[in-house]
Amino acid sequence: MTSAAGLGLYTKYLGWGTMFFDFDNDGWPDLLLVNGHVYPEVDKQHLGSSYEEPRILYRNLGNGTFADISAGAGPGINAAASSRGVAVGDLWNDGRMSAVVSNMNALPSLLVNQVRSPNHWIAIRTVGTKSNRDGVGARISAKVGTRTLVDEVRSGSGYDSSSDMRVHFGLGAATKVDSVQIRWPSGLVERFDNLPADSIHTLKEGSGISVTAEAKKPS
Repeated sequence: MTSAAGLGLYTKYLGWGTMFFDFDNDGWPDLLLVNGHVYPEVDKQHLGSSYEEPRILYRNLGNGTFADISAGAGPGINAAASSRGVAVGDLWNDGRMSAVVSNMNALPSLLVNQVRSPNHWIAIRTVGTKSNRDGVGARISAKVGTRTLVDEVRSGSGYDSSSDMRVHFGLGAATKVDSVQIRWPSGLVERFDNLPADSIHTLKEGSGISVTAEAKKPS
């Protein structure tokens, strides 16, 4: 499926950090890859590879395929480095996901998302009570119109990296999420209704509508 989706175009690069994130909040997660060779000596061998390599940004077209938009994505993507880890997060709490990249023997790179879009977004911060405090492992399903967006709370997200633990969903033109369902590590499943868009919601385990309890009610 990789080739059919338009991914894996650059076999000459040595990839490390890989992250899905919705940089334009259209509701379809895009893909960022950072690259870098292992050995600096490769530059002297003229083998078609270099120690420092550019990053790659694929835009999710929403139909099972991706488009390589690296060339027009700005200097943060085109700059060559021997990169390793990549972490993503909403660093300014404005709904725009940015990235931080670690580089070998160099300062880290901050890739600031400057995309201006009319699309909406929502972010969920989980607080566990019976489960672990940060809700790590919680599975979040957001019902938006005819679509259901799904993600999980993770403490580690990629090679030598840990991203923003708040779960971020791009919503496209939708101005609200019809319902959010959380399956907590404790086994509790509950629902939170009519959450407004363009905001970060802190959802505490046990404060929603128990889906398990509703299912047990007599009809």
